[in-house]
Amino acid sequence: MGKLLWNEKIKSYLPASQIYDINWHNKNAEIPSELRLVNGNKIEFKAGEQGRKAFEGRAIDAYYQDEQIKSDSEGIWQEVQARLMDKNGFSAHSMTPIIPQAWLEERIEGLPDTDDVFYADLNDNRKSRGGYVDDKEIDLMISQWPIEVQETRIKGYFAAFAGAVYKTFSRKTHVIEPFEIPKDWPRYRAIDWGFNNPFVCLWLARDPDRRWYVYAEHYQARETLAHHAERIKQISGNEKYRTTWADWDAQDRFEFEKLGIPTIPAKKDIHLGIEAVQTALKVQDDGKPRLFIFKNCTHTIKEMTGLKWSEGTESKDAKDKPLEVNDHTCDCVRYAIYGIEGNFVFTESELS
Repeated sequence: MGKLLWNEKIKSYLPASQIYDINWHNKNAEIPSELRLVNGNKIEFKAGEQGRKAFEGRAIDAYYQDEQIKSDSEGIWQEVQARLMDKNGFSAHSMTPIIPQAWLEERIEGLPDTDDVFYADLNDNRKSRGGYVDDKEIDLMISQWPIEVQETRIKGYFAAFAGAVYKTFSRKTHVIEPFEIPKDWPRYRAIDWGFNNPFVCLWLARDPDRRWYVYAEHYQARETLAHHAERIKQISGNEKYRTTWADWDAQDRFEFEKLGIPTIPAKKDIHLGIEAVQTALKVQDDGKPRLFIFKNCTHTIKEMTGLKWSEGTESKDAKDKPLEVNDHTCDCVRYAIYGIEGNFVFTESELS
């Protein structure tokens, strides 16, 4: 992206007479490391792969980023914000949001007064809409993209992501405002043990149309089982649960039962469980999916967005299993849905 910025933007729009000096990374470099301008200002070129450390330092007046940064994007953005504040500077980003970045999606959804967001629809470039690209060319390009990324690439919305396990998960479709769960709906809990990693408990309900609702969550690391048990009891109140699933650890399940929360072992088949969740995420003929998450379940929303397949190697398929990073709420969703629906095969009429 630095090459694009240098060759197609700065070289085209910044008069050479305004450049006092150019510093290069090395004698074979295609991109400068720094431009020094006649007016005393500097333009520095940095890559996200250099990490947050490379963005530390003095105050800056402006920052431009083209496309998403793959690693520590939030950390780099926090550092850039700090550098901009000293001079009341501004930033601009342009991107097609293919990489899962829950922090950025949340910022766009709850847009601060300091920010503006603009969407560029690919279809506006069609000649039939007054654009300059032949309609057939655009149709051909779209047809070559996987269906799950088309909305993202056409409209720029956070819709589906490269490498994501749950490509069809969308905040617009699956995240809803909380409401009071009717008393006659069956309720369930699912637990994923953790200490250094978060301990998670999710509360789920199922309506008469077999739609799932994740309506509460407990998500906390580095606490005792007794603390978690007490917190679960507080959130549960007087509710009754048909089942409480938990990961297989027999000792933790034994201790939890002594603390007044009996559990049963979760069904652990990862691929069949993921398939059950993917089926629930699918939008049915009535325009609704069979899985909703209450807006207050913030950790669940983040992890459903960010869960990714592990990258392949020479000896392992790229979709062997999901990365075991920030997957704890996703495990609980899988325990519950597969725990019930793994026992049944639904027909199309039953799912709609």
